[in-house]
Amino acid sequence: ALIFLSCWALPEDIRLRSLHTVVTKPARRMEIVIGRMAGLGVVVAILLVVMGVIGQFWLSRRIPENARSALQCRVPLFGELYFISSEGQPQETGLNVGDVWAYRSHIPGNSRARAVYVFRGVDESALTRNDKGEEELLLECRFEAFRTVKGSESSIVKGISAQYTLSVNPREEAFGMLAQSEATRAIADALREGQYNTASAELKKLTERIRTAPGELRPADYFGLHFGMFVSGTVLDNRKDPALGNLGKLFIEAALTGEGVTAALQQQERGAKVEIPYEAFAAKLDLVADGLTERSAVLMETLQRMEVPLPSFNVSEYHDLDESSTNLTRVPRRLRFVADYETLGRFLAAEIARKNDAGGLLADGGLKASLTEELVKESKISQLNAERLVAVLGEQLTAGTLAVDAGKLKVADGRSWYLFFDDLIRREQLVSEDTEGWMIEKDLLQDLIQDQNGDRYLRVEVACINDQMYLGMARPDLFIRKADQPFWVGYWKAILSILLMLLLIIVLGVTVSCVVKGPVALLFTLTFFIVGQFFHDFMIRKLAGVEKGTGTVESMILIAQHRNPEVGMDVSEATLNVVRAADQGLDGVLRGFSMIVPDFAVFNRASMYVENRFDVPFRDVLLPSVVVFFGFLIPCILIGGALLKFRELEAK
Repeated sequence: ALIFLSCWALPEDIRLRSLHTVVTKPARRMEIVIGRMAGLGVVVAILLVVMGVIGQFWLSRRIPENARSALQCRVPLFGELYFISSEGQPQETGLNVGDVWAYRSHIPGNSRARAVYVFRGVDESALTRNDKGEEELLLECRFEAFRTVKGSESSIVKGISAQYTLSVNPREEAFGMLAQSEATRAIADALREGQYNTASAELKKLTERIRTAPGELRPADYFGLHFGMFVSGTVLDNRKDPALGNLGKLFIEAALTGEGVTAALQQQERGAKVEIPYEAFAAKLDLVADGLTERSAVLMETLQRMEVPLPSFNVSEYHDLDESSTNLTRVPRRLRFVADYETLGRFLAAEIARKNDAGGLLADGGLKASLTEELVKESKISQLNAERLVAVLGEQLTAGTLAVDAGKLKVADGRSWYLFFDDLIRREQLVSEDTEGWMIEKDLLQDLIQDQNGDRYLRVEVACINDQMYLGMARPDLFIRKADQPFWVGYWKAILSILLMLLLIIVLGVTVSCVVKGPVALLFTLTFFIVGQFFHDFMIRKLAGVEKGTGTVESMILIAQHRNPEVGMDVSEATLNVVRAADQGLDGVLRGFSMIVPDFAVFNRASMYVENRFDVPFRDVLLPSVVVFFGFLIPCILIGGALLKFRELEAK
């Protein structure tokens, strides 16, 4: 009815000469066009608002009380996704378990394989409050479970176990790409574990192989080595840390020399006789190895890793449409967890250094008598752990490992507090007597959000726990769930998007009816709507080369000859050139047509968000709808006003 009204109203006014009473007054043709569009638009807007109010009233009355919790608009914060293989290699995709539709990638259970989500822009607004008023972060997932062994009925219902780990891991980001090559995997593993002297020794061994037997390494090994070196150097250089010195530049220089090796190997494969700069590459790698040894202590202090494992949860093998098909994990802002060796060493070093700087460790030349109680209260550690820590500090002070200087405690040999505690932990002198172990507390936003040059992000690793099982995920399958919006917020945003689509139909119909009669305007507007609604995306993909296939004329000839595109047409070279020129011309016509046909599909996205109980984002959904509408409104007003000037107003 809307299309009929917008296409027939103006031609009928001209035919019945009722428009003459308007044009005889000092009214411009453009004002007539704007008035007709505005009048029809107001009528449609009123009708749509009335229908929206009725729909809202019906939903609020008809939905049962116990199901009204589903009437909400979740506000998601999606992240970026990449995978780490069982061998420790960073990859864009995981494993394919045989699905034809490769939407999700899988990670094997009980292995090093991880799916890593990186959420950017995490701040206070990402937190919600629970019933107790405590701040927490909500992680909601919809993963896919895949098993390779037959399970019991109860195990199938229960699903497979998965686990999140909140991770601060700059070493993985800096050195993970070195694991792309099997020849450098030992170096990458040592660097990721913070064993820089070991990594330096392994790199020295590799440089010796490059000097003495360069042919033992494949071209792919050289490519992986130089690419990994470049990524490592870039990450280290971007940290802008003066303590690292020129270490990042050493990595980059080695990468550039390695790129020359890779290029020379490619030329050699093509039959060219070139000299491959193995010696220069090995010399640059030696400088990197020396830099790692020289700055191992600085790297340990700078590239600090911390991992916070969260409780495991189950992923069902079968998804329903109700709330039970999703997994919601509540992460409190104040996290208490059992610290690993490195995290414990850094925690104790930070706490003792803080109290030492404030003069809170010593009294009368020895440790304060109240130090245990202060550690329990301020550092949030258990009584048993605090007593053990104070006892060990006292032993080290008596043994001379610690010394008193100017009323403060210091490590006698000049080591940092972290290296001091790391040595104690490795010698098992700080083994906890508490049944829970070394439980420490960290703040989610302050301690687990990484800030690199103003880019704040949270790193979440996903692991599959069960052996012989696989966990599948895609980028939208895990998101941070911000505070929910009322359902009616998304509902009216979707109605606004529908209103913009209806107004655009009115604009097109009125514009075309300024130059042709009702039936032609109706056909023209319907064509634009159908093509823009169902085929606009296909046209863009076809012109961009995403859709595979031949041109229009070539396809017709192939069909007539009963041949497929792989075989090609059975025609002469001249005919082939003519056919391809014709197809290029048709592609040009299609490209021009795609530019003047509005993409009506953008107006449907808001409804899809509401159907899936998500809030409608303004920038990604509403803004494109507004841009498309106004992008056609202004030109259509100008074109309609110009065309109406040249139209004969008498009835034909």
